[in-house]
Amino acid sequence: MNDDARFCGQCGKSAGGPAESAAKPSFQAQKPLSRDMANRKIAGVCAGLARHLGWDVTLVRVVLLACVVLHGFGVLAYIIGWICMPRDDERSYQAAA
Repeated sequence: MNDDARFCGQCGKSAGGPAESAAKPSFQAQKPLSRDMANRKIAGVCAGLARHLGWDVTLVRVVLLACVVLHGFGVLAYIIGWICMPRDDERSYQAAA
């Protein structure tokens, strides 16, 4: 087997060649789910969810608006998020105490 081979020619198993390390995805820790008070429009639920998922906040707001218009459960989901999600400034206060 060659040193730069990625797979065994006989059995097909990975040989751990140079492309093996490049193919592994790097893990990024997600930010905790909290309401983003710096980027909020109403209560920061959409901004906090977007920050947690790594998405664009506009996309989350458009999806929520579509849920409100098409199904009606978007308002209930927003209110539940408003109640359940902690504010990010409260989280920093608790960490400092």
